Amino acid sequence: MKLYDESGKLLGPNDVVNSGDKVRVVCRVYNNSGSRGEAYPTTLKLVGGMTSGFTPFADSNHQTRVMTGTGAVVSASSQKMDGATGVSFTLSGTDNVGDRTTDTVVEYWGAISGSAGSAVTVGHQATENTFGLSSSAVKTTLLNERPLKPGDGSGSGAAGHDYHYTRLPAPNANGWNTSPVTVTFYPGDFDQMTLTPSEGAAKVLTGDDPAWMRSDDTAGVSLSAQAKDTESGAVSTQRAGLVKIDTSAPRIEGGGALGYTLTDVPADASKATSGIWRLHRTDSSGAVAAGARSGVYRPFDLTNGDGAPTQAVGNLPNGYYRAEDAAGNLSAPLKVSSTEPPAVERPAGSLAGPGDPGYAPPVGPPIGPGDDVPDPAVTEDAGGLRHAVIEESVSQMIDPSAPPFGGLLEPAEATAMMDYRYASASAAAPTTQADELLDASGNPIASFDTKVPGECTVKRVITDAQGNTTTILLRYRTVRDSCPPVRPLEPSDPADPDGPRVPGDPLAPTGSVTTNPDGTQHVEVACDVTEAVTHGTMDTAGAEALFKRHFAATDVDGGDGVTLTVQSMKNSSGGGISSIDTSRAADYLITYLVRDAAGNTTTVRLSYHLVSSHVPGVVVTPDPGTDPNPRPGDDPLNPKPRPVDPTTPPRVDPDGTQHAVIEDEMRVKVKDGAQLTLADASSLMERRYAFTPEGGGAVTELKLTLADGAGSPVSAIDLGRPGAWRITYKVADASGNTITVNLRYVVVTDAPTVTPMPDPERPGVGPGGQPLPPGETNVDPETGLTHTVVTDHVVTRTSDLLLTPEAMAEFISARYDLAPGSSGGGTAPLSVVLTAASARARASTAASSGITASEVRLFNAVGAPALVIDCSEPGVWYAEQVFSDSFGDTTTLKLTYELREGNVQGGISDGSNGGSNGGTGNVSVSEAGPLTGDGSGLGRSRWASAIHQLPQTGGILGPCPLHIMFVLIMVLSGAYTLMRLRQESSGREERRRRDAKWEEFRREAVR
Repeated sequence: MKLYDESGKLLGPNDVVNSGDKVRVVCRVYNNSGSRGEAYPTTLKLVGGMTSGFTPFADSNHQTRVMTGTGAVVSASSQKMDGATGVSFTLSGTDNVGDRTTDTVVEYWGAISGSAGSAVTVGHQATENTFGLSSSAVKTTLLNERPLKPGDGSGSGAAGHDYHYTRLPAPNANGWNTSPVTVTFYPGDFDQMTLTPSEGAAKVLTGDDPAWMRSDDTAGVSLSAQAKDTESGAVSTQRAGLVKIDTSAPRIEGGGALGYTLTDVPADASKATSGIWRLHRTDSSGAVAAGARSGVYRPFDLTNGDGAPTQAVGNLPNGYYRAEDAAGNLSAPLKVSSTEPPAVERPAGSLAGPGDPGYAPPVGPPIGPGDDVPDPAVTEDAGGLRHAVIEESVSQMIDPSAPPFGGLLEPAEATAMMDYRYASASAAAPTTQADELLDASGNPIASFDTKVPGECTVKRVITDAQGNTTTILLRYRTVRDSCPPVRPLEPSDPADPDGPRVPGDPLAPTGSVTTNPDGTQHVEVACDVTEAVTHGTMDTAGAEALFKRHFAATDVDGGDGVTLTVQSMKNSSGGGISSIDTSRAADYLITYLVRDAAGNTTTVRLSYHLVSSHVPGVVVTPDPGTDPNPRPGDDPLNPKPRPVDPTTPPRVDPDGTQHAVIEDEMRVKVKDGAQLTLADASSLMERRYAFTPEGGGAVTELKLTLADGAGSPVSAIDLGRPGAWRITYKVADASGNTITVNLRYVVVTDAPTVTPMPDPERPGVGPGGQPLPPGETNVDPETGLTHTVVTDHVVTRTSDLLLTPEAMAEFISARYDLAPGSSGGGTAPLSVVLTAASARARASTAASSGITASEVRLFNAVGAPALVIDCSEPGVWYAEQVFSDSFGDTTTLKLTYELREGNVQGGISDGSNGGSNGGTGNVSVSEAGPLTGDGSGLGRSRWASAIHQLPQTGGILGPCPLHIMFVLIMVLSGAYTLMRLRQESSGREERRRRDAKWEEFRREAVR
């Protein structure tokens, strides 16, 4: 199909053709389905629905012609091409699609009648006249549309081509704007655009002046726009639109009994009214955007995008509201909070007495006089709704014979209890309510066991028509009573009966709880304990220990503020006894009283059964030197085997098996770099213990573990340092009876030794260079550390000195040699050179050997702490210093420091207690010179005293063979004393010189 203008020029689809111009349409019609040369009478008509912008016509100068495919005119007439009559002709068939000679060409005229820039289209349909069969209608575009395209303001696309103008801001869905509207033209396909408003003059927009703006409110200004290319004369299609502007916000007015009214009527008459569109319910921020509580609470109908100026909405529920007009303006937020949450009070029937009208029997704990509903705590959510929470707690005592709610509180009974306790009312009726039964953690449960103490929560939520709520949280507790609960001790891990034990569920009362006038409560419980016999007896203290082995008693809050008293012990005949013979199988009844601080009591009646023992016997054979408590007559180098009884009577399990525990201890010396492995421990246990199962047979090892003092497992025991370890060894006989040996394995060292050093310049005077013997020795079973106490006694003459703790420390350092004990922490003993300078050097050497000394503490004669020793007056003072090795073993030196007037002579030691706190020590005379006369009587009196302390087997002249030896000793002692007096007389001057030298050294040492 082709299009020509009146001059015969072939027109393209984008050529400029003005409205009213005459054009000629040439179309070719052919039939490819028929046989060549076959003729078909045909009529071609225009299809009205497909033809636009084109009006057919014909006259003598513009005839409708039918021609052959070769151009020969078949017919010509002034009959226009239309949709009624059309043009008739004979269509020949062809069997060759490429052969156009048999086609029929139809030529007809028409005038361009559409608006400028609009597309021109024609539609054709051919009908076979004989049978009335028609071909499909075909639409053809003769001239393309020149659209005037708007932009969206995003800048997407090429300005002037992809879009020609923008109208911003875009109107909302109702066609309204809330701010001035600007139309902007973009040259490109066109160089001008004419904008014609219904109010005011038209404006031609160009590249130099591209914009038109409307600022004032308006209920509607119509706009039409058409662009033109002035060079080609091409014009666009026309665009039409409506500008509506409303810049004033609506308001929410009224309230109270008359309700609220939404109005969009502005106070300024010059402003437009778009009308009320929607009422929003928002959160407290007033934001209308999508959110948890944001939404249209009530919409209103619009007509052509306009709403009514006012809308009455009546009373509003609690919340935040904003009105919106059709233009999208929002009112200020309105908070409505006049409706309170549903009120809750006690039901009238629950407060009535029995026999009164409407009386409601209690469901759960009864409501008493003055038992009002607790005040609610009211909050407001972000949406303005108000929510009240009422919390109440009630308790109901368990009667073992008739527990509350038959032993099980189920949801229906929980609802009945809530109905008994609470009635609700609301101004925003109707209300709904929902009940839940929750555990103490707030998790839903199907039922609550009321036979045992516990707690649950019944939750009721009452919601009014607005969404305000009142939540009631009733915490319902079942309590046995205020009496102290008694709980059996059970293994925390049932698979490990030897593991830690924890309290189980309380024992159930055997009867009702009694309440005394003073408010104290009292109950009885009963229980059974079965143990196997063992050597010994059980008095009340043992009975108390029995209770604590099997039970834990606390106050109702789980505290330990209870006292346990053994009230009585009875034999199977009911006779009272003071102790139980645990070596005989028998039955006993022990009655205990557990009392809390408030005076509430639980009486425990314990049936104690002693049955024959079937646990294997145990015989211990200690390794030489390892027994911390040897028995009299034991040879440390060849210990005797001895049977060991269980620490407590063996436990009897429900299956009849018996289980005993043996506590034992052994001590070994530290061995540098050595350790005791699990294999070594196994060998030790097999060597140390012999098990004798009942009826013979062997035992089977069940467990062998090593642990440190804190109970933490270890793979080996470190023998290189002091420590306390635990070896657990468990064996069983063929019947399942077991013995568990808990061996405390203590690795020890000797404490440091303290040795008084002799005066090298006066042989025989002063101590003899042997370590002071320990007066007290204690091995800490938890650490393996050894702590000893040694004492010494020094006698010196008075002087004008004040002896400070520091000076005493110098004196002790000069006088004593310190060395690590056997296998102790340190090195070899210190050498001795008695000079003041060497004393300080020896102190440094002691520190390097691993021995440290504490500060010296001084005490007066009555044992009160002293700052210094006043050496000017005769008297007795005391000093203490503690020496520690690198492990922590300690030796405490307790020194008696005695001051006497005059010269002090001699070098005599005895075995008496020279300290203030007991123990064995030495008495050392530290200065020369006569004490009383020539001093000869001192030695004689000591020896005589020593003689009379010896054990005697007869009188002094009797037949005892020792008497002769005693007499000989006295004779020799007298002769020796006379010899010593002659020696001292001949060397007195030399001794005085040495005394002066010794005094000079002492003064320097204590300085």
